[in-house]
Amino acid sequence: MKDIKDSDGQRGVALLAALILTLAVVLVLSNIFYRHQIDVAQAGASMHRDQALLLALSGESWAAQMLSDAQDDRSVDEFGEDWAQAMPLLPVEGGILTGCIADMQARINLNNFARYDASTLRLEMNSKNMGTAKVWTRLLDILEFPAGPARVAKIIDWLDADSATVNSWGGEQPDYDNFRPPRVVANTRVSDVTELAAISGYEIWEVQRLAAWSSALPTDTAININTASDEILLALSGTLNEPFVDRVLANRPFNRVADFHAMIASEFLLAPADVSARWPPRIVDVKTDYFELYLDVTLGEAHIELKSIMSRRGLTEPVVISRAITLVPASLPDRVPDKLSAAEALFADEARDEEIDRTAASKIVPEPACLMIGKNS
Repeated sequence: MKDIKDSDGQRGVALLAALILTLAVVLVLSNIFYRHQIDVAQAGASMHRDQALLLALSGESWAAQMLSDAQDDRSVDEFGEDWAQAMPLLPVEGGILTGCIADMQARINLNNFARYDASTLRLEMNSKNMGTAKVWTRLLDILEFPAGPARVAKIIDWLDADSATVNSWGGEQPDYDNFRPPRVVANTRVSDVTELAAISGYEIWEVQRLAAWSSALPTDTAININTASDEILLALSGTLNEPFVDRVLANRPFNRVADFHAMIASEFLLAPADVSARWPPRIVDVKTDYFELYLDVTLGEAHIELKSIMSRRGLTEPVVISRAITLVPASLPDRVPDKLSAAEALFADEARDEEIDRTAASKIVPEPACLMIGKNS
């Protein structure tokens, strides 16, 4: 009888051991399968990202062709030309490619401030003639930002090569040594408009809004009167204000700067010489050398945004001088619960009010380039 009980016990132990071993094998195989699935998914996502990037780079070739001498009249640039039409929705195997080209000389080039010194700044600000400093000050005022003389002087001192302040409102390295952490004055041209946030007196939220009307191009540039936004035109208008904007919008595109001057002289009964001096070729033009290409590529699980600054200055076909590639992460849709507690409802109301305030504050920000181009073409 004892032998039978021992035998049953041994069989039970053996069965338990077999079950444990089976469970271990199943766990190991499950882990291997799970890791394999992850590797396959990562490999697929990586392949999609590589393919999406190649598609985006092919879009640059399309843009270069649109802006080349063979496809575009370089003597004048305006919204009726082929480059200004948003790229048609291009379905590709497993995804979509969209894009557009924006005129970077429809904005105020921050690097134009590098050409100022104390004398030229004082002369411009005390005359009727328009220049980058006056247009920038006027734009700040239009956007209801502080627009005092320090806002211009600080940019000039950040860009110029010397260590002397342009006037009493300027700021050089000793002024930035007191910042925490300290900042080093560039004393050279900026490469991106976001660098404006490093300059004393400019807040990050201001720079984010000003980015829609500003650029950081490698050479001095004039504003293309044919593609400038309403806000830039109003900043250019001087004392003529909204009637100037209305007349420019009604009469553009202009084939020559002289045509723009003649229109202003005729519409506002001004002397042609006075008009030419007030809006000189260094501040207004009808052609452009710098463009920004925006591409959005969705391929499988990959979503890429590409922004490229293209220059055709002195070239028959443009080249890319800067490129920013952003991998857009996947996001889950917001889930709104059926019922909210009293506390959750309170915070939801506050969040809704904040969103309404942000929306109202951003109403004057221009639309994205593709939509803006579509409406003005």
